[in-house]
Order: sequence, then structure tokens, then C-alpha cells
Amino acid sequence: LSTALPAVVLVGIWAGMPQTTVALLAGLQNVPGELHEAAAMDGAGAWRRFAAVTWPAIRPVALAISALNFIWNFNSFALVYVLTNGGPGGHTRLPMLFAYEEAFRYGQFGYAAAMGCVMVAVVAVLLACYLAGRLNGDER
Repeated sequence: LSTALPAVVLVGIWAGMPQTTVALLAGLQNVPGELHEAAAMDGAGAWRRFAAVTWPAIRPVALAISALNFIWNFNSFALVYVLTNGGPGGHTRLPMLFAYEEAFRYGQFGYAAAMGCVMVAVVAVLLACYLAGRLNGDER
């Protein structure tokens, strides 16, 4: 069992935390304090205030930043290339690294370009499904 891929994932999460934190902080700063005060006056505890006041207010920001993180991390070529270069034993040889090797190691530029187009299409479909599911949940 290789721990290389989980290690790369953890480093990717760690590297993406600053922009996620700043975006969520900006969303939190736009939540009116009066709403929290009103919920507290109605007897809502901390978890209930979060669920009823804070989360609905920051949901659009969380949706946007999670979609952006998905796009950025799906093709995080540099991170995988620098950390493991596809090793050990090919456990971290992800599609973008495979396309890079096909183009620049083996000279198969057309094949690598086709792989890139397929990766863009896969990201677009997955992101469309994710956004459709998340946006349909907002219409309550």
C-alpha cells in the first residue's frame, strides 16, 4: 500500500488553504451580526445559529471556492511532478503527468493534446454535475 498519493493529496490541500481561508473569511465578514443576535435572542445555540444563519450566508462563497479548488487540483501537474515525478511504482502517475510524459518524453504531441482535451471535458462534465446538484439544493 503506497502512501505517496495520500501524501500528495495532503500537500495539495495544504497548498490550497490560503485562498480558501481568505474566501471563506470574506464570506463570513458579510454575515450581518444582527441575524446572529436575533437567533440568539430566539434561543438558538451555536450550532443552530451556524446552520440557520451562517451557512446559508456563506454557501455561495463555499460553492464557488470548492468549484475553483476542484479545477485547480484536478490538473495540479507541478505539485505531483515536483513531489514524486509519478513514482513510486507509478502510484502518483496521474492523467496530467501521463500526458506530459507522452508529449515530452515520447514525442506523442497529438496523443497528449487529445488527452488534454479529454481531461478538460471530464472536468467540465463533473463540474456541471456538481454545480447542478448544489444549485438545485438552493431552491427551497
